[in-house]
Amino acid sequence: MAKTGRTKGSRNRGFFFRRGRGWVATEGRSFVPLENADGTRLRDRNARQADVKAAYERYLERKKFEAEQDRQAAEVAESAETRWQTLTVAEVCRLYLDDSRTNDAASTYRIRADALFDFCTGFPASLRTKDERPPARRIHEGFGELPIGQLIPLHIDQWLRAHPRWSGCRRAKIKSLLRAFNYCVGAGVLPRNPIKGYKPGKDNVRRVYFTPEQEKAMYENSLPEFAMALRVCIRTGARPGCEFAAVTAAHVREHEKGLEWRFSEEESKTNKSRIIRITDEGIIAIVRGQMKRYPTGPLFRNTKGEPWTVAALGADFTSLRNRIAKLGIVLDKGACMYACRHTFAKRTLQGFWTGKKCNIETLCKLMGNSLKICWENYADWCDTYTDPLWDAA
Repeated sequence: MAKTGRTKGSRNRGFFFRRGRGWVATEGRSFVPLENADGTRLRDRNARQADVKAAYERYLERKKFEAEQDRQAAEVAESAETRWQTLTVAEVCRLYLDDSRTNDAASTYRIRADALFDFCTGFPASLRTKDERPPARRIHEGFGELPIGQLIPLHIDQWLRAHPRWSGCRRAKIKSLLRAFNYCVGAGVLPRNPIKGYKPGKDNVRRVYFTPEQEKAMYENSLPEFAMALRVCIRTGARPGCEFAAVTAAHVREHEKGLEWRFSEEESKTNKSRIIRITDEGIIAIVRGQMKRYPTGPLFRNTKGEPWTVAALGADFTSLRNRIAKLGIVLDKGACMYACRHTFAKRTLQGFWTGKKCNIETLCKLMGNSLKICWENYADWCDTYTDPLWDAA
């Protein structure tokens, strides 16, 4: 017997009219409203049976579609859990590096590939591109063959302990690993990051710079080609690898106030267009001279006529540091080619070359850095902000 408020006999068809609610279908003990084609609820008790049946058919189709979605989601989840137990750390890292090679700057890819190679194989990054890897060179056992589901934060701790000399680069190494797993989670390969929440630690800020006396000694004890590299990097603030070593005549633009080096988004470390402005007459003369000498290919080259690389610049700097140390000129701990860029920052902020001090906002534009990075690294050198503090003290 039909209850009051229901249309007699409609319950057997899977739908019926409920007073105050309109036409509904049953799902177990629940009632699901039927809808018109435009998505509004079907409330008219006297609606044509054809319209009610059409609404019920739409409900059944929607229910079927949702069931299929649930089934597919369950299959994906089951597949992800299977991969969680079978996919290895090395395979995950390779998937991430395939993406990084395409979307990141070459220098960024190299840094991350080196870190992940070390983590997975236990060999130093210098062997990443080598065919032979002598067992004696192995630093640790490597974690690449571990299934993802077995990787735990303790393994990261063990990796870091195997490299006690890592200091300034520890954070970058850990973040490379976190990025690899986060990429695979976002790509649907993994259901979760096995080391999510691992703290990479704070940045170890390296603010080593050269004094004018140290700079002079470095020039005097270097071959002309390397002295030129030091001079240009210090005066332009160019990144040694992806800017100084990569610049060609095609990157150079004449400007009424000097020269510009223009790098596209694809060439820039930050994936944003980068402009290096040069007003120093000596550097302008060097650049123009190199453009005449090398109209194609990188402008700056070593004694063999080969384009500079990050590795070659680093090796020459290490040799130079050792040579001048014997002369009693000791550079600060952590001094490297990148210190040329820090030297540019300090001198620019303090008006060393122009006699005009500048603020952090201007410096970040000159260096191609974010305001946050420049503020964290160079604010202490900016008299524009510290002088008012002394005046008010």
